[in-house]
Amino acid sequence: MKIPYTRRRRLLWGDCDPAGVIYTPNVIHLGLEIIEHWLVELIGHDCIALQNKYGLDTPTVRLNCEFTHAVRAGDEVELRLRIKKLGSSSINYIVEGFNEADQLCFAIDQVSCFVGVDEFKPVQIPDEFREKIAAYCTACDEFAEKED
Repeated sequence: MKIPYTRRRRLLWGDCDPAGVIYTPNVIHLGLEIIEHWLVELIGHDCIALQNKYGLDTPTVRLNCEFTHAVRAGDEVELRLRIKKLGSSSINYIVEGFNEADQLCFAIDQVSCFVGVDEFKPVQIPDEFREKIAAYCTACDEFAEKED
């Protein structure tokens, strides 16, 4: 897996508003897409498998998005995922979107919490997942240190 986890996505007309600029809710959708792809690659399960096999859900607790440069239909966006903080039952994701000139276009700061699907109350992140997530966090930190 590339560190930080990265996926490229071409923005389609349906992703954009009538002016051809990405529609704000679709930025959030892009963030959720990369998180689910990352979960599949890192722990081997998508969100439906977490529900069906483990009785877990990962609802969003907090979400913030800052736009710094417009992206339009036809643009390639590179999404990069980092972990800002790993809690006992929560994960604080940072998803950044860069255009083809490597300009930061948007940044999503999202906190998700692991909950049991029946009682919908926070639960500890299972150890088998926590170990993989913690290793990813360490790899991202080491990558960031090399970049400085």
